[in-house]
Amino acid sequence: MKQLLFGVHNHQPIGNFKHVFEHVFNVSYKPFIDVLYDYPDFKFSLHTTGPLWLFFESEHPELIELIREMVARGQVELVISGFYEPVLASIPHRDRVGQINMAMKYIKDRFGITPQGLWLTERVWESEIVPALVESGVKYVMVDDFHFLSAGKRKEELYGYYLTESEGNTLAIFPIDETLRYLVPFREVSQSIDYIKNIPGDLAIIFDDGEKFGAWPGTYEWVYEKKWLQKFVEGIIKSDEIKTLTYTEAMQKFPPFGRIYLPTASYFEMGEWSLPAEGALEFIDFMNILKDKGLFDRYRRFVRGGIWRNFLVKYEESNNLHKKMLFISNLLKDKRSEKMKDSLYKAQCNDAYWHGVFGGLYLPHLRKEIYENLIGVDAKIKTPTYMIDDFNKDGKEEVSLRNKKLRVSVAPHKGGTIYEISHFGFRYNFQDTLARRFEHYHRGITVGDAPQEGVASIHEFKKYIDEKSAKEMVYDKYLRYSLIDHFLPIYVKPDELRYGRYNEMGDFVQGCFAFRRIENGIKMYRTGVLQGEHPLSVRLQKSVILLNDSIEILRRCRGEEPLDHIVALELNLKLESPKVSSNGNLYSIMESDFYMEDSKSIEIVDDVLKCSVLIECEESENIYIYPVLTISQSEGGFDLVYQGSCILFMKRVEKESFKDKVTITFKGGKSNA
Repeated sequence: MKQLLFGVHNHQPIGNFKHVFEHVFNVSYKPFIDVLYDYPDFKFSLHTTGPLWLFFESEHPELIELIREMVARGQVELVISGFYEPVLASIPHRDRVGQINMAMKYIKDRFGITPQGLWLTERVWESEIVPALVESGVKYVMVDDFHFLSAGKRKEELYGYYLTESEGNTLAIFPIDETLRYLVPFREVSQSIDYIKNIPGDLAIIFDDGEKFGAWPGTYEWVYEKKWLQKFVEGIIKSDEIKTLTYTEAMQKFPPFGRIYLPTASYFEMGEWSLPAEGALEFIDFMNILKDKGLFDRYRRFVRGGIWRNFLVKYEESNNLHKKMLFISNLLKDKRSEKMKDSLYKAQCNDAYWHGVFGGLYLPHLRKEIYENLIGVDAKIKTPTYMIDDFNKDGKEEVSLRNKKLRVSVAPHKGGTIYEISHFGFRYNFQDTLARRFEHYHRGITVGDAPQEGVASIHEFKKYIDEKSAKEMVYDKYLRYSLIDHFLPIYVKPDELRYGRYNEMGDFVQGCFAFRRIENGIKMYRTGVLQGEHPLSVRLQKSVILLNDSIEILRRCRGEEPLDHIVALELNLKLESPKVSSNGNLYSIMESDFYMEDSKSIEIVDDVLKCSVLIECEESENIYIYPVLTISQSEGGFDLVYQGSCILFMKRVEKESFKDKVTITFKGGKSNA
């Protein structure tokens, strides 16, 4: 008799749109429970993350009542994670315990049971998390069978569970069967049932995304209208060779296979996604070589890519978000405010920190929610007005400036740029602009319409982009921060700036600046070189000063000979629905560029944030604005996403020295933090 351990994991991230929650509820969460409710003999495990439980409570309490009844009759075992679905390895021990205890308490209070199992977010395993799990009362977790294969186990040894240990604490670990994960629900019911009947062991183990039962492209018709799920459940129940068990029941009935220590890992695909783009391409090429030689299946368990933490290197913006979270966590470690801790825990929701087949980091509304929670806590805790530290943990010092309204963070070693402009009143980071990057999945894309064919896993089908998106597939040479100093040829054209087809004459964009503290701010300075027929030495100074709701930027440069360049200051600001105010009219800058001749100021209005940003530049001659648009993959194909607006203040300089003052003023919103 084979024992089927069937589990589903349901999750929507903090900050996702309510209509997305509602849609997935209607096409996946509700119909799935409706089908299984009618089959009380089919036992399964269910993991629902905190954001979804809160949504169900608010909008669909009837679903919670159904689940409560199914729990009471012994059909459903509820599994937890960190309440707001953090990658546990990425947060401090105290927050791991806090998140898990929060989830434990939620289930105890509403369902009257004590959960035994934990869904490991993105199956990111690092042995250092074991003490927090055991301390919180967790008895078992599930990870991919790939983790076990990487530890040297053979596939036929993975139809049961093992024990691992850390500091003398033991924890049961179940290997999720990848083959079964790809069969369910994408292949005929008979294939899944036949596979389960023929496993070389007792336990057939699956725990996978509930969204693939209805929410993934093409699956609603297949799973519900064509009754795949109903047929599968009935096929299992009618079988004399298969019985369903919960994970806890399996531990009570079967002993562990033995002891195991797993390497740091996630599921196989994560190893590809977390690599730098060029490394990911080489990884794919290597896999293809093994496949061509018929060696991949045999040696796949020894083929590994990167680890989840690589995303903090691959995407500097993700690292900024993560280190801001750690900064806030450290501020709170001795505080007892449950409300502030709840905001911190929300900000640890994993989705906005990385990118794979789903949008993740590329989705501005997810990053916005993380920052909103972090800034909300930051506003309430008093910290110095001037701080120097290696905030980004890159071995170099950054400077964080603060007053009652703003926190502005500066990286002197990265072009003397501003990488955070957090406004406490708006709870918003106006600097949250993502750079345009080459992603490995950009290779070999097809321009045109995708053919309509069959149902496939989101990992299987080919993706297409339209001509408009293809035009925007350009890549930045530097991060999209603010206070970037360009020295450009006098003949440069606006579209050359937008699409990166220009020559940078100076070495200031990514150069290292020395710095010192001044009143309410920081002064930075660098002696660099302008390229040309004769290299020209130039001394550049710039200061950042906080003045209530404003940022004042002072710039001064002096060359050893007269310049003849376009001197441009680049800001990259992110708003929600930005429009340029000009001559009494508003023009959207989310998709189109905008050129303003003989202009020294610009006002950007945002109806969503209920604010305006006024930028005044004393020496500007022309202003050029264009949208920063990225091309990222998602479960439905490729998305063209607005990440922010690049604003360039330009002036031709034909003398030895140049000085300027730029003021950025934020208006509207709440009057105080």
